[in-house]
Amino acid sequence: MKPPIDLPILTEPRAGDLTVVQAARQALRDRRAAGVVVYVNSPGGSATSSEAMRAALTQIDKSKPLVVSMGPVAASGGYWVSTPGRHIFAQPSTITGSIGVILGKIVTGDLLDRLFIGRERIQRGKHTSIYEAETRFTKAEREMLWGSITHIYDLFLDRVMKSRGMTREQVDELGGGRVWTGRQALDNGLVDEIGGLGAAIARAKELAGLSPNAPVRMVTVGKTPLVPAANPAAMLEYALEGARFLQGTRPLCLSPLALDKT
Repeated sequence: MKPPIDLPILTEPRAGDLTVVQAARQALRDRRAAGVVVYVNSPGGSATSSEAMRAALTQIDKSKPLVVSMGPVAASGGYWVSTPGRHIFAQPSTITGSIGVILGKIVTGDLLDRLFIGRERIQRGKHTSIYEAETRFTKAEREMLWGSITHIYDLFLDRVMKSRGMTREQVDELGGGRVWTGRQALDNGLVDEIGGLGAAIARAKELAGLSPNAPVRMVTVGKTPLVPAANPAAMLEYALEGARFLQGTRPLCLSPLALDKT
C-alpha cells in the first residue's frame, strides 16, 4: 500500500545488493537457465552496491547471455548495473543515463539543541566525525571527499567504456549526471534497442540458441515491501532507513529525476 505522499528513496520499495547478488549467483548455477533477462527499474543508489551487482551480473554473461530490459527508470546506479548486458533494451521514455556521483549529508545545525536533545561524542581521529549532522564539511574534508567522488566517477566511466565500446572522452560527454530518455540513449549509444521486456526475452532466446517457444521462468528478486499504512510506527522506521541512506555515509549514484507513478 502506497503512502498518501510519494517520497522517493524514503518510502519506495528497495532491493538490496545482497539480494540481487544472491539471485544472480543462483541464476549462474542454474543449468536449466540458458540465458538471463534482468529487468532494471531503479533511480540508483549506493555506488558500492551498484558495483557489487554489476560484478555478479558480469559473471552470468561470461557463461550465458545476459540481456537487460530497462523499465521507467534505469538511471545512474540503475545504468551502472545495466552495463553487463550483452544487449540492452530501453523504452522510448525510459529515464536513463545520469552517469555521475553525488555525496553529501543532511546538516541539522542546532536543531537538536532547540529540541532539548543532548548529544555527547568521544572520538579519536581528525575526521572521524566527518558525517556528523551538526556541522558542515570543512575545506579539508571537502577536498578529501572530492577525491573519493572523482575515483568513483572514473570507475563509472570505465564500466561504461568497456560495456559500450566508447572512449573515456565520449562517455564523459554523455556523463556528468546528464539524463537521457531511452530514445536519446539509443542515439547516443548507451542502449542497443528500443523495446520492452518481451523483446528482451526474445533476444535472450536468440542469443542462447533457443526456440522462440522455449519456456520462460519469471524470478522476482525480493524487495523490502512498503509497510501497511495502518502501521505508522513501521512506516516511520522504514522512512528513517531511507533517510539514513541519504545521510552521506557513502558515495551515491542517484538520478536527480523521479517519475510520478500515479
